[in-house]
Amino acid sequence: MLTAYIFCAVLGGGLLAMSFFGDFLEGDIDASDALDFDGDLDTGVDASEIGKLFSLRALVYALFGFGAAGALLHAVWGGARPGLTAVLAGGMGLASGALISAVFGYLKRTESGAIAGGDALVGLRGEVRMAITEGGIGEVRIESGARQFRMRARADDLEDAGMTLETGRPVVVVDVREGVALVAPVEMKLLED
Repeated sequence: MLTAYIFCAVLGGGLLAMSFFGDFLEGDIDASDALDFDGDLDTGVDASEIGKLFSLRALVYALFGFGAAGALLHAVWGGARPGLTAVLAGGMGLASGALISAVFGYLKRTESGAIAGGDALVGLRGEVRMAITEGGIGEVRIESGARQFRMRARADDLEDAGMTLETGRPVVVVDVREGVALVAPVEMKLLED
């Protein structure tokens, strides 16, 4: 069982470390965003409700909590109480997953992590980090002075039906609505102005 605890602690801790250090090292890895389940499934079940209960972020925290608590208890008790260790580690994993879900749920409801004055981003240049199709949502990185923001983005107006803003394409922020940046290709916006 110690192997399972160590595996869970390493896997969960590795994903958490990628999430934390990805921003500091200016990497393109943001596991905390990738671990949010905001997708739409065509199963007749509202995916956002499932995501609230079983977000991947909460799963990673629960995995790390289970593994770390299990390994620590196994070391403290010398492996003498495997049943009690498993129950306590499972409880710690569920508690850490539930706690992080509650914290991020509160932050999302209160918009505590929102960029103050999304209008301040209008007119700034950015770069597409995840391709944006017509009617679809992608991701852009916007630079404002020394700071960089990664935001979900939608194309403001694409001239050709089926046009895609591919990764690496320079864009300009036209508007920000409900935390989603509306962007246009730099060339198209310059021609309009």
